[in-house]
Amino acid sequence: MSRIIEQGGTIPAPPVRTSSAFSIDKDKLIRGIYRISTFLTAPSSVEDILGKILDEVVDSMGFDRGIILLLDEARENLYTRVVKNYSEEEARRAFSVHLNLKKHDSFETRVAKTGHYIALEDSETDPRTTETDRKISAFYKRGSTFYAPLKIEEDVIGIIAVWTKEKSRFSPDEIEILLTFANQVSIIIHITRLFEINREKIDQLLILQEAVSGLNSTYSIERIHEILIRSALRIAKAEKALIYFLDIEKNRVFINDGERGFIDDRNEYGDRVGRTIIRRAMDSDAITVRQPGGEEDDAVPLYEGYPCEVAIPLKVKDRFKGVLLLGMRAGVYSRDQINVLDILVNNAATSYDSAIMHSMLSIEAKSLKTEVEKLKEREDFLLGFHNILGKSKKMVGIFHVIEEVAKHDTNILIQGESGTGKELVSRAIHRQSQRHEKRFVDVNCAAIPGTLLESELFGYEAGAFTDARKRKIGLLEYASGGTLFLDEIGDMSLPLQAKFLRMLEDGYIRRLGGNESIPVDVRFIFATNRDLSKMVAEGSFREDLFYRISVVPIILPPLRERGDDLLLLARNYLEEFNRKFNKKVKGFTKEAEEILRRYSWPGNVRELKNIIERIMILRDVGRFITPENIPAEIKASAAQDPVVQLDELLPLTSASDRIDYKQAVDRLTGKIKGRILSRALQLSGGNKTKAARLLNISRYALIRELKKAGKEAETVT
Repeated sequence: MSRIIEQGGTIPAPPVRTSSAFSIDKDKLIRGIYRISTFLTAPSSVEDILGKILDEVVDSMGFDRGIILLLDEARENLYTRVVKNYSEEEARRAFSVHLNLKKHDSFETRVAKTGHYIALEDSETDPRTTETDRKISAFYKRGSTFYAPLKIEEDVIGIIAVWTKEKSRFSPDEIEILLTFANQVSIIIHITRLFEINREKIDQLLILQEAVSGLNSTYSIERIHEILIRSALRIAKAEKALIYFLDIEKNRVFINDGERGFIDDRNEYGDRVGRTIIRRAMDSDAITVRQPGGEEDDAVPLYEGYPCEVAIPLKVKDRFKGVLLLGMRAGVYSRDQINVLDILVNNAATSYDSAIMHSMLSIEAKSLKTEVEKLKEREDFLLGFHNILGKSKKMVGIFHVIEEVAKHDTNILIQGESGTGKELVSRAIHRQSQRHEKRFVDVNCAAIPGTLLESELFGYEAGAFTDARKRKIGLLEYASGGTLFLDEIGDMSLPLQAKFLRMLEDGYIRRLGGNESIPVDVRFIFATNRDLSKMVAEGSFREDLFYRISVVPIILPPLRERGDDLLLLARNYLEEFNRKFNKKVKGFTKEAEEILRRYSWPGNVRELKNIIERIMILRDVGRFITPENIPAEIKASAAQDPVVQLDELLPLTSASDRIDYKQAVDRLTGKIKGRILSRALQLSGGNKTKAARLLNISRYALIRELKKAGKEAETVT
């Protein structure tokens, strides 16, 4: 017959035990009690100490298994902290199921509520066994069980349960020993928990301090998410996290699960969230906790296998409502953890407000900056950039380069066809630089013979050569503190190149016939319309000098590549010559403008200016310049097909030459396609969607044609 012994009742004298699952070795018992008393001296976590205690209780007294359950802070649930000799599946079940003192009637909850021990000699057949007990007994297949409360004075903090496979009777001495163990264990657990709680509080506050510092130093939403999730996981010792944001106005949901952030357009989380504590936390605007067996146990865990959840509302202005959800496989969230998490989330909400405000101000500032830039660009278009007119993309890029390089004394090489405005660019760089109050000296290397150019640059002493009657200061000295512009540097002789290179490297000069080393403080700008790279390969220009002068190369586009700059310049010169010749021509007809556009302008801006001046002088111009006013050679050249030059594609020079007809046609077709595509991209500002619309094809077709054009260009090359 089963016998239940409860504290406060009479313990009948047990008969002689014929089968006992444990036998007490007093020496071993004393050593076990001593070892338990030393656990406090070695710093360790509560779980580590509980594990060691349970090992000592089970091993010292000969039990087969054991478990320690502790009450949560609300004193509503018993949750497993450590187990002894459990299988993996048994341990998983023990840690995942919490026993609620109100809902669950079991021996464990009775001991926790009454503070009295219970000794069961037959755990499976006892008449007082409840349905909960039967589930537990059937699962663990217990024989005899002893439940002892863990108490500090009259305050129950948990229970310890040990059992044997064999059915056994407990003598009063054995019960007394077990209760002594339980009392000592209670004291150690209580002290250890106090130490750990204080240590955890300090750790949580340090994590919070670090997180708040990070939140206050960023306006990046992504960075705020990263800090919030990482810090919350550390504070709560959780394993899963999710930020759920609802944009009330747009009815859109933003999700960040710690790995990625995205708009939940596919409703990946929508259906699941409605059944979780996320929805309850948002609706109630209150922190919601879900524990297995708790009040929110009917809610579905967001992450399967992580039933222990806490949801903390996150409200940003009136437009956004959100929740931070944390989940873990087993355990409870302490009041301290929840309080610190609440502070963390409130700080994150403040950072969200700041980030949104910063974003709005940035958009406004960007809008204002855009307006200012547009006004500045309009001013540049109308007034020019240091007397350089241009609004094409290439020229605006040149203006930006001028502004940047002017801040430094780096050597600059300006390259471009004749008449593209190389000297104008060099003067613009000088006026924009810190040397603008000093001299700008220009030298045309092609216009001065080599020997004379050397004396012009370096100067000479009296008597250095015939007719050198007195000292002459060279242009390098004369330009000291300012800028020296050397145009057509490619025409400098090789001996002079060597001397000039030495001056660039050493930073000083010697006048012809002199011995004194004179420091040089000059900003150098070089220009050429020749291909210096080709000249280096041919040996007519020094390679080392080329690298010294071309630190920052600026390549000026020819007029034919500057788009609408052509008409802008033409109208500017028209106004200039109206004033000069006292005329009142208002502009060009559309037909005249089209002729100007179709002409290739080999002489570039210089040629355009000369043509406009010739028209204004020689032609009888009315209110508008018409095609009849334009010189015949311009009209004849413009009448030719400007798209393709057949001579470039057909390498026939004599009747004996042969070509591949198909290949020539493919090249010609590819050239035409390439120019059509380039023109469409130019007109659309590089926007492929707009370019495709201009060509009446899809964007994907445009991209495919661009790829084909690129491959064909490589084949031709």
